Amino acid sequence: MKKIYALFLTAFLFVISFQSIAQTTYTYTGKPMFNILTKRAGVTIGNIVVELFPTIAPHHTRNFDSLVSQHFYDTTAFHRVIPGFMIQGGDPNSRHGATSTWGYGQPNQPTVNAEFSKAKHLRGILSAARSTNINSATSQFFICVATAANLDGNYSIYGRVLGGMKYADTIVNSPRNTSNNMPNQKIEMFVTYIGSNDTVPLAPSLVTPTTNSQNIDTIGYLQLKWNKVSDGIIYSVDLAYDSLFTALDTTFDIGTNLVNYNAMRLIPDTKYFWRVKTNNGGHFSNYSQVWSFTTLSATPPNLVGIKSESLNSTNVYPNPSNGKFFFDGLIKGSSIKIKDVQGKLLKEITVDNEKMEIDLSTQNKGVYFYTITSKNGSAQQGKLILK
Repeated sequence: MKKIYALFLTAFLFVISFQSIAQTTYTYTGKPMFNILTKRAGVTIGNIVVELFPTIAPHHTRNFDSLVSQHFYDTTAFHRVIPGFMIQGGDPNSRHGATSTWGYGQPNQPTVNAEFSKAKHLRGILSAARSTNINSATSQFFICVATAANLDGNYSIYGRVLGGMKYADTIVNSPRNTSNNMPNQKIEMFVTYIGSNDTVPLAPSLVTPTTNSQNIDTIGYLQLKWNKVSDGIIYSVDLAYDSLFTALDTTFDIGTNLVNYNAMRLIPDTKYFWRVKTNNGGHFSNYSQVWSFTTLSATPPNLVGIKSESLNSTNVYPNPSNGKFFFDGLIKGSSIKIKDVQGKLLKEITVDNEKMEIDLSTQNKGVYFYTITSKNGSAQQGKLILK
């Protein structure tokens, strides 16, 4: 009974210690920076300086920061090294446990839910190790020594190396057991907090299409391009129908290695406004200038056998719409035809009320044309914009 009690008590104290770690942090106002001192057999290899990304992965950042404040990582090992890929470490088992347990972690460690983003696994990126469960990250992390695009969107990036990558290269090329990629000699780390990087990124400058561009073709895609910001990690692109961006068409997040976005399925005969900002992991930039472009008009389907007189009495709203359009001021007995830009008839409706709803939510985004024809043959024609 005494032995069982002792084991229970040990486990209980272990849980408490991890809880206290999760609640203790340093104070930073931007990107917290850490020095990772690395040693092999007591001999210093070198210092790897990293910064973390609280505006991209706040929970992983806070977890790492809190663990460092308790000296959690000190004497843990880089237990997995794969040339051309990454170095991995931070398992508490690697302090004093058998090497067969290194990399498996301990069951009472707090986990951190996934924080996937558009950031890319480039050389020098620091990311969270995990099991097949996407929400199983604990203390273990890895540093990429080369681009690993296959990990993008599947692992939580939360930092990058600022200096000392040559020491990561030294570690990854250490003599190792090729069956488990464990270095033949233990490579220890000692991690200390060294300050906060409070730099705010500059606003991106737009390149193309130049502002007020006209007659932009809607077939295919339009490349929106801007200049790269030196410390930008993720770019956000806003595309809207008004200069105040109250009628937002969509927002796209773009990863580090791209400074352009291919806007597709643009609506003909429509004025668009666009802007870009970036996130350096600690702060967001201001938005760029707002530029605009106008797409080429679509040719309406031919009206056959319709008198030139116009009804001009029906109000259609909202237009643009996400799918549902309301027609108000209709004359009973009239007909409504909806066609696409190729002239294909999509709907034909007999008016039985002064106000009717037409639902196009199952159609693709774009321009459609309506024709309201009265019994005497006069007609009103207009354009519906489905956004």
